[in-house]
Amino acid sequence: MTTLTYTAGVPAFDHHSHAAYVRPGEDIHGFDGYEREYAMGHVEANMPHEEYIAYTAATVARDHETVTRIAEKFRIEELIQESIRFQSTTVHASSLAEGCEALYGSRTRDELATISRNRRRDDFLGLYDQALHASDTVAVLTDIPTIDHTVWPHSRYKGIARIDPYFFPFGHPAYTERGADTPRFQRIFSAVLDDQLRLGGLSELPTNFDDYLTFVLDSLSRRRQEGFVGVKIASAYVRTLSFEPVSLSDARLAYTTMASSAGHPDPAPHKLLADFMAYEIAAHASSLGMPMQIHTGMGHSEPGLKLANANPLNLERFLDSPRLNQLRVILIHGGYPYSSILAALSQARGNVFVDFSWMPYLQQHSLHRMLQEWLEVLPANKVMFGTDTGSPELHVAATRRARVALDAALNSGTSTGLWSARQAGWLAERVMHQNLCDVYGITL
Repeated sequence: MTTLTYTAGVPAFDHHSHAAYVRPGEDIHGFDGYEREYAMGHVEANMPHEEYIAYTAATVARDHETVTRIAEKFRIEELIQESIRFQSTTVHASSLAEGCEALYGSRTRDELATISRNRRRDDFLGLYDQALHASDTVAVLTDIPTIDHTVWPHSRYKGIARIDPYFFPFGHPAYTERGADTPRFQRIFSAVLDDQLRLGGLSELPTNFDDYLTFVLDSLSRRRQEGFVGVKIASAYVRTLSFEPVSLSDARLAYTTMASSAGHPDPAPHKLLADFMAYEIAAHASSLGMPMQIHTGMGHSEPGLKLANANPLNLERFLDSPRLNQLRVILIHGGYPYSSILAALSQARGNVFVDFSWMPYLQQHSLHRMLQEWLEVLPANKVMFGTDTGSPELHVAATRRARVALDAALNSGTSTGLWSARQAGWLAERVMHQNLCDVYGITL
């Protein structure tokens, strides 16, 4: 096991997590659920497109008969198991194994799957608390639609509110590309908007745009009062990150156009309205003291997200809006494979920061190289640790791997005279928790 020099004993504060996403009692898989999720790209590529779409639609609808019929016809379970064998050489698989051993001890694979499934069903909060304790993580920022703080206490689990649902009040243009990941995000956005309308006392969308805008800003203010500490844009899964300035009159026209023809197939008014809402919500979030996370770079292991749309360079005009110069923006996931671009965007803008969530358990070697680059280029207040996982097992492993990568970068810097040992220790604290605390105004 690697001996840690600078990060050992330094408390971690996870900038990006999906803790509290699991609903105990609903379709419980153990750690192997993540392997099965990562197998869907392999499944998609080995059956007709229309059948795969029918299969995923039936899964969402809980149509067991259709799911079984398609699964048997195309040997889906065999494809999943084949993919899991192929995945066994990846850092993702190694991380899952490490996390399982840390939480459950050394056991057979079947025993681990049973234990992790039972723990999720019986005491998921206790399991996640155990993972945080095992990884010396004091708290997480959790990206979920809602969070019950009577179950998930504010002291350890702090909510981040996705604002994408407000961008698309009339849904999305028809999706005709490969995969089911983009439609999944479209469904999530629609469901969250429906919930926010209900919480705002509305049974349907307002008939005019000004009332809709008032509802959106009031909804965000309410979520702030409920304890959400920041907001997030995940729209790279459904559209480009190029948000262009739009006038109020054009936004009103787009809203009216789509309201008169629900499900409007023309993408132009959808983009106009979403672009306008992005700027308005960002400005409101800034006034509420809510930093903004933005998904950049690659997506899940199934076709859907377009890498060109998720290129952080698409954000330049948005980031350079004068009215947003005090909005604290964190470009997340290391922007892989655009990591150097993330550093360049952050270096030139005092309000733009970066995190490397997702990379510790998906791109280990890239993380090692990238941290050396980022830490020598960027000021000490710019880089944040994160995991981007809702898996207790992966949280433990990702935090450990993040510490190893950060330690390696710091050791490299001290060995070449870039930093003193004192500076390296200071950087370890800033990356693992202090930069997050400063940006979000949180006391460790």
